[in-house]
Amino acid sequence: MKQKNFLAERKQKIAHFLSALPRKILGMHGRDNVVEFVLHELGKQDCFDLEKAAYVVDNPDFDCLKGVAGFYRPEAFTQKNDIWSDQECFSDHMRKSVYNNKVRCFQKESCVKQGATDEQIVKDIARDLELENPSYYAWNMKHDNHGILMYEKHNRDSCDCDYLLEGLCLISFCPVF
Repeated sequence: MKQKNFLAERKQKIAHFLSALPRKILGMHGRDNVVEFVLHELGKQDCFDLEKAAYVVDNPDFDCLKGVAGFYRPEAFTQKNDIWSDQECFSDHMRKSVYNNKVRCFQKESCVKQGATDEQIVKDIARDLELENPSYYAWNMKHDNHGILMYEKHNRDSCDCDYLLEGLCLISFCPVF
């Protein structure tokens, strides 16, 4: 019964957290790294408790698969200030993040255009982005883009709830640079 209550409380916390993200995203108008903010928040222990995550977008029209943002717990922002209220400090931190830069520099020809499945795409790029046996979500985005988040959970026993896809869809509203 304790486990059931824990999961119910955790899902409620995550739902509340996700409901606050759109307003935070709107407050970031004009920034080119909004996705880093959102991914960092989704990866936190209080949310989806990720160890490592890589977000990529495949655009078959431009024949491009591009890394957009990466999260790696040992490189996470640990300042006591909230990332949304100290945007410059967080952005500077992310510019120095080795893993985030590795993901952002990743680029190759569109796998979707070549007819690859999501499983093939993940298997193909997980090695390059240092993800061992990742879980993933893939979803269609506006302008025929295809988003993929590959991730490893920090705590294998943590909630792997359906809300993660809802949080990822919020990333689709963020600009990609």
